[in-house]
Amino acid sequence: MFSRRFAVRFLSVVFGVAAAFSLQPAMASAQVGGTVGVAAYSDFCATGRVKSIANNLPIRTEPLHSAALITTAQMGYQYDCVVDYYALGDRYTACGVSNANGWILIKFNSTGVIGFTYMTCLQDV
Repeated sequence: MFSRRFAVRFLSVVFGVAAAFSLQPAMASAQVGGTVGVAAYSDFCATGRVKSIANNLPIRTEPLHSAALITTAQMGYQYDCVVDYYALGDRYTACGVSNANGWILIKFNSTGVIGFTYMTCLQDV
């Protein structure tokens, strides 16, 4: 497992991603109210591939609402993602979750670009 510092540096150097956000290693499940809950959405890109469960899902250059838009995903679209990592960025309400701030890192292999989108609107494939 890479350290967070290495992962941010790796993403910054290899993919040209600005590292003004917090990259987090994955945790297998979330502790909620004394019980362990499993999300209905991808909480850390466990499989290396995710699909959109929403229409008009923005994929941006950074995990910020003000970041440039790369593309917009529609329901069912599938993407490669950076396994076992997510970014903490701007808060959002989407796909039935309020005040979330986890963003999944989407890999566009044909261009080498990394994009970020709301983890609550993705499912592992």
